[in-house]
Amino acid sequence: MKLWIVSMECAGIAEAGGVKNVTFSLCKEFSLLNHSVTLFIPVFKCSSWDLIKDKKKLFSSQIQICGQVYTVNYFSAKCIDGNFDIIFIDHPVFSEKEAIYTYTEHEFQLNNEHKKGNGHTDSKLMDIMFQKAIAEYGSKIDKKFIPDIVHCQDASTAVLPAFLNEKEFFSKTKTVVTIHNCGPAYHHDFSSIGEAAWYTGLDTNLLSSSLNGLRCEPFLIAANSGSYLTTVSEDYAKELLDPTNTEQTDGLSKIFADKNISIKGITNGFDFDRYNPQSKKESLLPFTFNPEKLELEGKYLCRQYFLDNINSVENENLNIPGIKKYGFLEYSQDPKKDIYICYHGRITFQKGITILLDAIPSIIDNFDNVKFIIAGQGEQNLENKIIHEAEVLVGRLIFINGYDKALARLCTAVSNFAVLPSFFEPCGLEDFIAQVYGTIPLAHKTGGLNKIIDSESGFLYKKNKCEALIAKLSQVITVKILKPGLINKIIKNGAVKVHKEYLWTNIVKKHYLKFFTEIIKKN
Repeated sequence: MKLWIVSMECAGIAEAGGVKNVTFSLCKEFSLLNHSVTLFIPVFKCSSWDLIKDKKKLFSSQIQICGQVYTVNYFSAKCIDGNFDIIFIDHPVFSEKEAIYTYTEHEFQLNNEHKKGNGHTDSKLMDIMFQKAIAEYGSKIDKKFIPDIVHCQDASTAVLPAFLNEKEFFSKTKTVVTIHNCGPAYHHDFSSIGEAAWYTGLDTNLLSSSLNGLRCEPFLIAANSGSYLTTVSEDYAKELLDPTNTEQTDGLSKIFADKNISIKGITNGFDFDRYNPQSKKESLLPFTFNPEKLELEGKYLCRQYFLDNINSVENENLNIPGIKKYGFLEYSQDPKKDIYICYHGRITFQKGITILLDAIPSIIDNFDNVKFIIAGQGEQNLENKIIHEAEVLVGRLIFINGYDKALARLCTAVSNFAVLPSFFEPCGLEDFIAQVYGTIPLAHKTGGLNKIIDSESGFLYKKNKCEALIAKLSQVITVKILKPGLINKIIKNGAVKVHKEYLWTNIVKKHYLKFFTEIIKKN
């Protein structure tokens, strides 16, 4: 089949959240199955060209948005890792951005209205320009290249099916929109029909049928345009169709249920080869180890490396661009003696950061040998709270603020447990990464985190309250101290489960390929 995959991000090219991994792996795996795959992605200031070859300019197009005409350039290229085609959409509205969705500290220094961690003020223009440019691309190429499937990743690309419906070129093309996150602030919605019409130019009947209160929703525009909706785990699909789940979906779940909109859940896979702890080149870790065989000496050497080279450095910038360090960890000479609990991910309310911060002091008071590592970036007020805790809990909490791929993986790999107290979680990637690195995930039982089997491949707790997290952490730490054999069994089970059941090649063959083939046959 001819498959176009549309995304704002892709691993190794332009990275932000978990969407990057899904995008890359879908492109790679379908290409390996000898399907024709083309990725459409903008050119950002943060884009990496390490995996790109044969980049060349194709042509330009005039895109009209909000009464103005914008000139967009198209570049073709090949991805070395995966051997799939890429079409880059280039315009200053993208290429001047240092991050894909939010402003950086440097951008804030240049303009104090662009606060670090806040979404781009022109995000609607970015979304619509990207999608209109792809629709326009179809009028510039030969009809023999018409795609069978256009697969759109998340709300920033969910209006594209409506734009494609306006083009005769795409009359036989089926569209799929994957919902990666339906939580508040992730909808990329328009404040009104008027604003949606101003940006998109779409028919007001379509827009009026896509309302959530007064707001016009891209996911509903996609559904009402005949697009198929999927999401990134079976359990999250159930949550999205639960009419009582309005708070976590900002009202959309009730509309999905009332309109009988179908959402297919396909749990994300894991690209093991890009994280393999037996390869320093792939894992980016300083030492190798193999949790599947409980060969963990390299894991503890990684911990010692972290303590000696990251933890002990006085320079808060660590000489790593975009990274700051707050606090430090006291440690014994035996790297196996202490218990390390990490959180790595976006610093946002959704991820349960406030629950974790409230629980940490009690755990530290009750267990002398427990240390916490928090790594990530996001909402400034939450970052400030973590910085404050690192200053108060001297020697027991370190905060790695920012994102560096190698350092993020190291923070997970050196830990015994990875805590994931998300209020809701569509799929979850951090639990996979933790398991592959012999770090046991401890998570709130929600959405995609339900793929963790409690006391077999990790630990789950049900009520996402501070008291419940304290109780579960206390239980797990006690098990670690008193039943090391059980802990080793869970480490091995988790690592084997990810490697055997969740490889992307299996997910694509068993689920995506079957699903795409079925919808292509439908007229």
